[in-house]
Amino acid sequence: MTSPGILVLCLGNPLRRDDAAALRVADALEAEPEPGVTVRRSAKAGLYLLDDMEGFDRVVVVDAVRTGAFAAGTVHSVPLEEIRAPGGPSPHAIGLPSALALARDAGAPVPSRIHVVAVEVLEMETIGEGLTPEVERAIPEVVEAVRRAVAAL
Repeated sequence: MTSPGILVLCLGNPLRRDDAAALRVADALEAEPEPGVTVRRSAKAGLYLLDDMEGFDRVVVVDAVRTGAFAAGTVHSVPLEEIRAPGGPSPHAIGLPSALALARDAGAPVPSRIHVVAVEVLEMETIGEGLTPEVERAIPEVVEAVRRAVAAL
């Protein structure tokens, strides 16, 4: 059975500096919750994300990325279908389009609408807590991008 609500799935690891950006977004969303929106945190990747999405037909995935093409703190907001690369610059959403296609082809229930909100980051390899200043400043913009994506779904 599919939930009538929307899932906001925030991906990250709090011990990998900027990789925790989406977790900070989750904190902000939970501080001012919206009706019908469920916020979850996960450090999973690929097919394992389907477990977190189970029961939802509409999902906003929030993640940290490092493409190298944009300045740290740049916010991207796109439907999943627009992400063409099978891999990606994020340790979490790598292969998400492929994983969903495989699951769909196998007859597994998958969300019909997924939107990705990602923030460009600087530091994801260093073990430590705390966002870099550029990413810290971008968190309110990421939160607003997530709220807009939720409203559009």
